[in-house]
Amino acid sequence: MATLDQPRLRPLGGHQVSQEGVSFVAFDDSLGLADPNILVPLALYFQVLSRFDGRTTLAEVQAAILAETGHRFPMEDLRTIVRQLDEALILDGPALAALRAAYRSLPTRPAALAGRAYEATARGLRSQIDQFFRHESGSGAPEPALPPNGSRLRGVLSPHIDFGRGGHIYSWAYRDLIERCDADVFVIFGVAHQYSAQRFILTRKDFETPLGVARTNREYVDQLVSLSGEHLFDDELAHRTEHSIEFQVVFLQYVLGGVRDFTIVPILVGSFHDLMESGREPIDDPEVKRFVGALRAVESSSPGKVAYIGGIDLGHLGQEFGDDGLLDASTLEALRNNDASMLAAASQVDPASWFRQAASVGNRWRICGLAATYTMLHVMGEGTKGTRLRYDQAVNPERTCCVSFASLAFEAPTEREVTDG
Repeated sequence: MATLDQPRLRPLGGHQVSQEGVSFVAFDDSLGLADPNILVPLALYFQVLSRFDGRTTLAEVQAAILAETGHRFPMEDLRTIVRQLDEALILDGPALAALRAAYRSLPTRPAALAGRAYEATARGLRSQIDQFFRHESGSGAPEPALPPNGSRLRGVLSPHIDFGRGGHIYSWAYRDLIERCDADVFVIFGVAHQYSAQRFILTRKDFETPLGVARTNREYVDQLVSLSGEHLFDDELAHRTEHSIEFQVVFLQYVLGGVRDFTIVPILVGSFHDLMESGREPIDDPEVKRFVGALRAVESSSPGKVAYIGGIDLGHLGQEFGDDGLLDASTLEALRNNDASMLAAASQVDPASWFRQAASVGNRWRICGLAATYTMLHVMGEGTKGTRLRYDQAVNPERTCCVSFASLAFEAPTEREVTDG
């Protein structure tokens, strides 16, 4: 946290707006924290706010402005600006620190998308999900049963796209999970869709949904922290509104509610794009290597049976993501082919090939879940075998947006395979 004497802007997006002929900067906050009504004159932003880097004091800001413009910016005005920006949660300052502390003290994470992305009542939500299984492209109704001896589901990859577009594809992953998995601890890898300073983000909070409260395995989380560090909570606010884990919890509750007790370990994974740009294999990054090792170590000492869930989507393309022109059949086919290569690497539990395929085209297809899947594949390890269950593309009628997604299931090696190995 920066101080008010050495203020630091949060890593927010922004766009220019005009009012009565004057240009302003409006801030975009993917966490939904900053006051959206705050507008900063464009000249003030570049002259003053652009110097708020957490290292430069207000006295140094004042001196730099004087040297650049010949105008002495009143210190009282600088302090007023800083105080207002801090209160608006635009700075990484005391107000944001207080909000982080207050959020960390909450025992549960309230459902962020209930009544928006899915039904807000238990009855309505069960009916909604039931329709996904019965959809013409869905998996059909699951039949709970313990897996055969020697065969156990190691994990699944599931979409995290909104239920309206992808609910039927979720059903394939979760049908396999209920029919072939006997785990009672589910480590869930979600995607941090907003900026995070750390690559991995933990929380100890239980997750509330209309189907009840999914308990977070705090002992599991604490063991991860003991091996990797308290910094895993630095970006915990990212969990507050992130949907990629929440959607998996809803489906878990649907298929396992009333069948058996379970706990979750919610992990958001940030970006590996800096590693892609530098040409580095992620596992060679000390933070990635340490956390993967911690996950393996904690699983090996866990008294419960552990399975993994990745809430990930694949390609994102079209004008809504910055591409030119409307989507045509050839572009969608090219995406399909790239996705097929990515999913083949995932099915082979080959994280290096998974990452290399995306890097080979400079992440042209904006694979959402690149880092989360890479981490999950490494943790599941050799001997695990994956199967692609279903794949789909959601293209809007205007052909300005396409998101692709899939469900995969991963089977643990049998006892004989482990022995032979």
